[in-house]
Amino acid sequence: MAMALAAQVREWIEFPPATQSKLLELIGKLDQENVSKLTILVMGKGGVGKSSTVNSIIGEKVVAVSTFQVLVASLCPGFTLNVIDTPGLVEGGYINTHALEIIKWYAAARECMSSFLLKKTIDVLLYVDRLDAYQVDNLDRLVVKAITDSFGKEIWKRALVVLSHSQLSPPDGLNYYIFFSKRSEAVLEVITQGAQLKKGDLQGLGIPVVLVENSGRCNKNEGDEKVCHLQSCCC
Repeated sequence: MAMALAAQVREWIEFPPATQSKLLELIGKLDQENVSKLTILVMGKGGVGKSSTVNSIIGEKVVAVSTFQVLVASLCPGFTLNVIDTPGLVEGGYINTHALEIIKWYAAARECMSSFLLKKTIDVLLYVDRLDAYQVDNLDRLVVKAITDSFGKEIWKRALVVLSHSQLSPPDGLNYYIFFSKRSEAVLEVITQGAQLKKGDLQGLGIPVVLVENSGRCNKNEGDEKVCHLQSCCC
């Protein structure tokens, strides 16, 4: 499988004022901890919305689908966001070991490459799946196991589960909160099984789950920010 490795330097576009204010507040907190760069690795199966989520983070369509790309974005002077978008980890019903090897090489190459991007550790893993996928199977467990085998159990301490396609109506009139809760529990259970996590592996820290909707169907609040059915979720 051919994959393109590209590094793009972009400026984040102007978000709604409320969103901009929250971002600057967060960056201010990171600055107090002497953090000036954040590197995010985006992984998951194909077709779950990884590239679309990256585009939403940056604020415009800058990432193509099914490629291996690095996006460098700057919201304000002195802070850089590095986003590593990866192709789907499943091909023809099997784990794409070739893609995993390239991703693993890239993450480890900081020790021997001159590019400043290749010298950065992974600060956050975004594990992306779909909210409207109604079941999990052994392939999901294999994807989690493959990620764990490549990066170790420690990567899940930095993980955030992202459930895309969240602007949906649950089947059979099921309450949205209940549907989201059940889907979250199923994905987290798959991660626990696939990564063979034991009690204490995450040192009492649960893996957060967030909802996103990357299409134009997403509702907006009075501050022109995107919101899903759950008013506290981010899109």
